[in-house]
This record gives sequence, structure tokens and C-alpha cells, in this order.
Amino acid sequence: MKILSLTNISQGFKESIFTQKEIFKEINFEIKTGEFVALKGENGSGKTTLLNIILGLITPKKGKVRLFGEDPKNFNSKTRLGVVLQKVAIPKNLKVKELIDLLRSYYPNALSTGEILNTVNLKGKENNWASKLSGGEAQRLFFALALVGNPEFLILDEPTRNLDEEGFSEFWEQIKICRDRNITILMVTNNKADFPYLDNLVTRYVTLKNGELDDAIIREVSYDKENLSKVTNQKIDYTSVLFKQTSVEILQLFRTPLYLLGIFLFPSLIAFFPINQDSSKIILIFFSGLMLLILAVERLGKRIAIDRAEGWLKLLQVTPLPPSIFFRAKIIITLLLSTIILSLMFFFGAFKLGIDENLISWSILFFSLILGIVPFAIFGLAMGYLFNPKSVDSIIGLTVPVAVLTCGLPLSEEKWFKRVIDFSPFSHYGQLVLSSTKVPKINSDDQPLFHFAFLIAFGFICYLLAIWAYKRDQSLN
Repeated sequence: MKILSLTNISQGFKESIFTQKEIFKEINFEIKTGEFVALKGENGSGKTTLLNIILGLITPKKGKVRLFGEDPKNFNSKTRLGVVLQKVAIPKNLKVKELIDLLRSYYPNALSTGEILNTVNLKGKENNWASKLSGGEAQRLFFALALVGNPEFLILDEPTRNLDEEGFSEFWEQIKICRDRNITILMVTNNKADFPYLDNLVTRYVTLKNGELDDAIIREVSYDKENLSKVTNQKIDYTSVLFKQTSVEILQLFRTPLYLLGIFLFPSLIAFFPINQDSSKIILIFFSGLMLLILAVERLGKRIAIDRAEGWLKLLQVTPLPPSIFFRAKIIITLLLSTIILSLMFFFGAFKLGIDENLISWSILFFSLILGIVPFAIFGLAMGYLFNPKSVDSIIGLTVPVAVLTCGLPLSEEKWFKRVIDFSPFSHYGQLVLSSTKVPKINSDDQPLFHFAFLIAFGFICYLLAIWAYKRDQSLN
């Protein structure tokens, strides 16, 4: 049975506007069940690019890739796959057991946490912070994450780097166990210490050189067909995955107390504003909208930009986790924080500024502020995939003054300024919120449906931008 097949794969990159360099041209390659293939090649020969194509992280310029008979971009093809990547940073504020449990939730036929910890000799380290493991222990954890789904096919990219002598020996013991279980393996390595072990285990050496593959068969594939991993028809419970992903996001949030303290202290600034019955309500609305806007862009954009830069999102992309689940968890946390912050804002508005409204009025204002911020949250997603963390910080810094200037406050009577305001999503957000309440001398506009439709259109454009940014990010892997 073919586990992997590449047909007429060609790939290259632009050296300049007019020239393009080919990495490889019309490569044909396949791996069958039970094989152990070692991929070799000099640095820069294209090994990592080829792996990224196999994993669906890059779309080839030409040709077709099939992983378990499916397009590798199909998440179902990855339920039977385990991967060790290079240059992946482990998320902060998660312990070893919590990280393994998170990735286990992505797979329908996962191994138990205890079995995984025993396999990679991390028993006793399960309550250690994953990001603070030593180099060798971190590499063991990456191998553990590759094994969580009880894979039929392992792809290992330089898996022995950073391993100490003990870890190196344990790794090869585990590889022998994987071979006894008839797990198919594709391994990339330039570590000379690996070659004596490979010589005794591999079925083929494949060398990538000058854009071509040199295939050298070492031994015939030998395996017990009755002992092959059984293909299961189990489906992923995406509701459970979303719950687990959201729970982990909440856990990480509670483990950043200074961040939470800063967010929750901001609403209390309203208590320092002088009480003025005519302007207190507009002050509350203005600062509520501004705070939600900053939170939407910062919480989503900055976090995703950091996860991308550290390589964590790349690891998630080779698991069966759909990005939509990842995004929903982020948005749920953002809306949860927005709800808490807005509740605090209203509390100070009612008791400090003396704003007297009934429950229905407060509810309408609350939901108009929350719903109106969703398009900007989607905008934050796109920014996270387009820019690095420092650039996202700059965008957040620029967004605040632009939002203040174009939110619809009567700052200028100039015609050109009013035309800019007409096309500003911040203005339509402000007008939608003001339309949901009664603010003297400010709320002269009575077109809530128009503002709502504008924000929907803006959100849809941001959604298309986010999809394009996500696909662009894949093509750059």
C-alpha cells in the first residue's frame, strides 16, 4: 500500500524579478507501508522544502502529492501521521502533561499520556514547564508529540539534534520499537552518528542532489501484514477539540497575571473622570469601544504573530487540527475578555459616573459594542499572519489614533475630513453603538442598519484578507 506518492513535483523560487531558480524538477517519489526511508542531501539541497510539500505546508509549482491517498492539506490525512520538525518553540505557560493532553485531543486514536511519557522517558517530568526543559528533554518532548496520535507514518526532520548520549540511545531504541510495530518512517538527517543505526534499519537511502533524487535500495521491506496498524474509521470530535483548545487558552491566560491585571485595571480609569451628566455617557461609550478595539487587534494579532515567529503554528499545521478551531478558540477568549472588561466599564459608569439606564438599554448597548468589534477581531487575525510581532505592535499603536480621529467625533467641519469619516469602519462602529442609545447632540444619525451592513462588508473583506494571509503564510514555510 502506498502511504506517500509524489508525481512530477517541481518547485522553485524567484531570485529576482526576471529570474527563477529551480530547487527540483519533476520529482517522482513514493513510500510504501513498512518502509524506512532516510533522506540525505547537503544543506540547501531542498530537503526541508520537499518535506514541507509532503506535509501540505507548501503547494508545489507543479505536480501532485498524496498522503494516505489524500491531498496533504486535508486534515483527515494527518490523523495517522506523526512529525518532528526543526525550529519549533514550545508554548510558554504549559506543563509537559498539559501540552501532550492538548495534542492528544486532535487525534481519534491517541495513545494514553502515561504511555507516551514512558515511551520517551519523560516520566517524572510531566509537571515541569514544557518551555523550560533542557535541549535533550525538549527534543524528547517533540518526539512524544509526534507519537501522540499512534501514527502509522513518522516524518522526522533532524530528530537527534540536541540529544545527549542517553537521549540519543533511547531515541534509537524507540525507533527499533516503531519498526517492530511496522510504523513507516521517513527520516531526514545529516548527523553522522545516525548512520550506523540507519545502516541496520533503513530499507532505502534517498539522496537529493542538484534537484534530482538518487534512490538506493538497501534491503527489501519485511513486515508482518497481520501486525500492521489497523486503519480506524473514527472521526475527530471537533466540539471536544474546541473545548480543549479553549480550556488551554484560558489556562495560559490565567498564568499571565500581570497581563490580566493591566487589562482589568484599565476600566477603573473611568472612575477618575469628573462627573458630568451631559458627557458621562459618551465618555463611557468612547473608552469602551477603544478598549475593545485594542484588545481585539492585540489579543488576536499579536498572539498569532508570536506563535508564527516561534514555529508553534507550523507544528499545529501538521496535526489534524483545522485552523478554524484554533481561530475560534482565540476569538472565544477575546470575546470572554471583552465581556468582563465591558461589564467592569458599565459598573464604573453606573456607580461612578451616575449613568442611569434600565437593563434593556444596558443590554442593547452591551451587544452593539461586542458585535461591532468582531470585524476588527478578524482584522487582527489577518495582521497576525501578515506581520511579525514588532510590526503588529506598530499597527496597534497606529490603530489607536486613527480610531480616535475617524470614530465620528465632531473634530472638523472640513468636507474632505467628512468624506474620510464616511469610509472609516471606526466611524460606522461608533455610529452603530450610538444608534443603540440616546446621546444628546451626538447621535443625530439614525441609520443603524446601514452602519451594521457596512461593518458586515468590512468584516467580510477582513475575512478574505485573513484567508489570503493564511495561505500566503503556508507558501512561505
